[in-house]
Amino acid sequence: MHKTFLLLFVLSVPVAAQAIGIGIKAGVPLNDALTLKPSNTLQYLQDTHRYTVGPYVELRLPANLVIEVDALYRSYEFQRVIPLTARQSVSSWEFPVLGKYKLFGGPIQPYIEGGVSFSRLSDIPNIAEVIHRNNYGVVIGGGLELHLGKLRITPEVRYNGWVYRGLEGPLGQLRSNRNQAAVLVGFGF
Repeated sequence: MHKTFLLLFVLSVPVAAQAIGIGIKAGVPLNDALTLKPSNTLQYLQDTHRYTVGPYVELRLPANLVIEVDALYRSYEFQRVIPLTARQSVSSWEFPVLGKYKLFGGPIQPYIEGGVSFSRLSDIPNIAEVIHRNNYGVVIGGGLELHLGKLRITPEVRYNGWVYRGLEGPLGQLRSNRNQAAVLVGFGF
């Protein structure tokens, strides 16, 4: 019993000694969240709000490894023009869980990242276009970590490949993109 406790304590010390980072990420998408296909019978207008923002937390491990968890918010709107309907706003919360590997040491550290992401569409009424409120997929990306004293600035490019389409209009005239890319910048400590 005492040996088990001592072993668990000794193994937990290196993890507890690692730095935990927190910060905020903000960015812009490189492609629209929705794709529109023209039609004579149905037409949509869309407006992808050009921002993504949210907090992140990371656990810095030995051997240049980092585990990061984000909570990113983005929103967009669409409206059926033929026949005319009210504008619909959709909020999307994305929760990426990433493993990052820093390639070099020093004040400028390039890194690669990969993991999974979970998302939830929220703040929407029950409309026909919603087919999946919950989604998951893969995330890959890369960037640089710049050290300015205690401040860490991390510009990066990130790709999300989603399993489902969250929105799809009748006859496929409106569809959410399963492949999305964004440029993000993190500011953390």
